[in-house]
Amino acid sequence: MRELVDHRLRTRPADYNRLFGDLLALAGQYHWSACLGDFADDFYAVSCPACEAEVTIAVGDYGCYAAIRDWDRGDIERRSLRPAPAEELRDPGRWMHATAWRDGQQRLAEGIRYVFGRAECPACASVFNIAEAHTTANPPPALETY
Repeated sequence: MRELVDHRLRTRPADYNRLFGDLLALAGQYHWSACLGDFADDFYAVSCPACEAEVTIAVGDYGCYAAIRDWDRGDIERRSLRPAPAEELRDPGRWMHATAWRDGQQRLAEGIRYVFGRAECPACASVFNIAEAHTTANPPPALETY
C-alpha cells in the first residue's frame, strides 16, 4: 500500500497533501500524519522547553515566526523561525522534505524545513527544536486495552 501511495504522489495529484498524510501514516509517522498542514496558514502550539511559556509557531503565507498569542492583540513578540538546512534534516524530516521536493511540492518542502527547524522563545529567548517541542506537546492518545 505504501508503494502505491508513493507512486501516486509522483503524479502530483490535486489531493497531494491528503495523500502525503496517508503516506506518513503508512510509514508509521502517525503524529505528523495527523498534524502536518499545507503551510498556507498553519499554527502549532508548543511549550518552551526552558520556561514553559505557551508559544505559537506560525508557518505560512503570513510569515514564519514564534510568538506569544494575546487574546486581544493577536500574535505579539514575534521572533523569526530558523529553518533547518535541507542537508542537516534528520528523519523523519529528511524523508518528508525529500519526498515533497521530489514531487515538486516546494511550499510543503519549505514548510517542513521550518517545522523541523528552531524557534526562539519570545518570553525567555531560549532557542529550541520546534518538531521536538510539538511532539512533546502532542503525544499520541493512550491505547486502551479491553
